[in-house]
Amino acid sequence: MKFYGELLVFVLLFITNLRVFFVHHVRRDPLVVLAPFTFVVAILQIFSWGVDAFTLLGLLISFFVLISNFHAIFRYWERLYVDHYSPLMKIWAAFTIAFSTAALALSIYFAPIEQKNREIMVNETQTHYKGSFRSGFFEAKPFDSKSLTIYEFSKIPESANIVNNQNLIVFLAPDKRADTANYRPYLQQLAARGVTVCSADFYADDGQWLHNFYDKRFLRRIVMVIKSFTNQQQFLAQKEYYSFNIAQEYNAIVPLLHERYGYDKKILLITDFMADIAAEDYQKKNPDFIAGILKLSSIGEYKSSGYGCIEQTDPLLAKFLNLQRDKTLVTPILLAEKTIEKMDEIEKLSYAAAVAAQKALQN
Repeated sequence: MKFYGELLVFVLLFITNLRVFFVHHVRRDPLVVLAPFTFVVAILQIFSWGVDAFTLLGLLISFFVLISNFHAIFRYWERLYVDHYSPLMKIWAAFTIAFSTAALALSIYFAPIEQKNREIMVNETQTHYKGSFRSGFFEAKPFDSKSLTIYEFSKIPESANIVNNQNLIVFLAPDKRADTANYRPYLQQLAARGVTVCSADFYADDGQWLHNFYDKRFLRRIVMVIKSFTNQQQFLAQKEYYSFNIAQEYNAIVPLLHERYGYDKKILLITDFMADIAAEDYQKKNPDFIAGILKLSSIGEYKSSGYGCIEQTDPLLAKFLNLQRDKTLVTPILLAEKTIEKMDEIEKLSYAAAVAAQKALQN
């Protein structure tokens, strides 16, 4: 949906500026209303999907187009006669047409690779919560402010082709340079193989990562990505602090997972760099219900650790990491297979422990 929103913004900008060359001796210029409309759509894109290169570019172009058409908008609302636009306005329109066309071409070239859930028989659900780490999280009503979203990916129908140890709750804690959306191809592939898997995005006011305005939902990811590129040494040095924040997320999410799936089930924690230390500490403190940990960052073939499956979800960022846009889903499939191997390993260990316990009782 984000990609189609970007296309809409750039196409509207193209039409808005192209009209300048065709307005001649008309009573009103109705297409000028596309300028404020496009600006509003660009803002909604930011708040819906966050800031990245293309949403920010769409916002900036639409803002300057709105400003340059302010006089024309005023004339339209006042029902004033429009003879023609000045040469300067036409030069500006030509420039913005060229810029919008280039942005449109780039957005298509770096378009994310999306796999529809129904094509692979996967069901995706979202549950929204309000609250904070201090007061706890409670399921949100439609108009409540949302500070946590839990995603669940499962097989359709749920009873078909279910594999591995279903006594496990499989949970992914995303790195903050990504979010659930950036791991979606991996989660889809895991669900397509019969594994129900969950992930969670926290945006509580008391869950501070940057300690400023950049902690807002629509800014946090892009700022964290920029920080990791511009000062990698400082970014890596804060891993202990990141672990502290992830630890409080575990303390909040684990009771919600048990409430949803049952208190008798154990949890497999899937991590990606930021959560590595926190997961190990949490398992040591809670060995009774943490069955194991899978560190995605330890998988050598996974070249975009910390950023998610960007070969599919963010090909432009992948380009900066010298990775190519990949329609074959090589990395998501590999990660799904490694996860199932880990689940098999846990199941075998659990079985061996049960047999040993039974023999001990018989003796």
